[in-house]
Amino acid sequence: MITSKQGQHIEEVVGLQEVDENVFKSVKLWKLDHGDNVFGGIVIAQATHAAIKTVQVGLHLHSLHCYFSGFADASVPTGIVYQVEMIRDGNSYATRSVKAIQNSRCIFSLLCSFHRPEINQLIFKTKIDLSGVIAPESCQSLEVSLQNHIDENRDSLPPKTLNFVELQIKQIKANAFEHRDTSPAPYYSKKHGSSQAYWFRARGRIQPDPSYHKIILAYASDFGFIDTVRIGMGLHSPGGPLPRASMLVSLSHSMFFYDHDFDVSEWMLYKMEAETAKDGRGLVVGRIYARDGRLLAVCAQEGVVRAEGHVKEVGPKL
Repeated sequence: MITSKQGQHIEEVVGLQEVDENVFKSVKLWKLDHGDNVFGGIVIAQATHAAIKTVQVGLHLHSLHCYFSGFADASVPTGIVYQVEMIRDGNSYATRSVKAIQNSRCIFSLLCSFHRPEINQLIFKTKIDLSGVIAPESCQSLEVSLQNHIDENRDSLPPKTLNFVELQIKQIKANAFEHRDTSPAPYYSKKHGSSQAYWFRARGRIQPDPSYHKIILAYASDFGFIDTVRIGMGLHSPGGPLPRASMLVSLSHSMFFYDHDFDVSEWMLYKMEAETAKDGRGLVVGRIYARDGRLLAVCAQEGVVRAEGHVKEVGPKL
């Protein structure tokens, strides 16, 4: 088990040990600072890595769909075991199913598909103009935004809230990715609207393997994703003043890749939009762009989003 101080060693975190044919084991796990739960992006990345290890060279990951059926515990000495099932091996496509097992229980499942590029087919690409988005060099990092929030409100923050924010700062600093919020509003504040966007990149260079960069992008895609629904609901972060989110937990996560040539060490923009929330569940869709505006991946996630305090229905009225 590794702590968050070591979390930026992303290649070690997503690394796997082969223990049997199509069976792999986590080498290290990064736990969250406020408990023993493993960050969901780590499980997504490790399961994706296990699947990639079983396909032929020349096949590229193009989609993944996964479900969280339990919490991964970083304190378990045996780690997480990933069992890969070969669903299909065709000329153009291959399909893999992966189960993540801990303490003899399936805590996560993933279904992913691989495709051999068809270079003679027509191409349609979406590319957006990012000139209107604040450049990452001009944006505050999330840890700086949070620290400013503490410095400006230290006397009025309840001890529980102060401790929670300080833990968040510690965790973000140790994250394998650097994040910079494009919003001028403080990261910890109750923002308005139903969307958010931030720049992000890996801290340090990653080995030049396109498949590896997809694994690491899958890891990063889970960071703060379901939090977009909290913003849409007009809630403060957990630990903040009322009304606030009392629980934010991923239930399912999907990704579609439409570019095989990108570097996660370079700045990318993650634009997220909350679609709906009801019955304690919320749905968010995100798009990840390279700095030149190329669409790299489309993501979708459903999660548990529970509110605490006085909450009223938000959204457009007919």
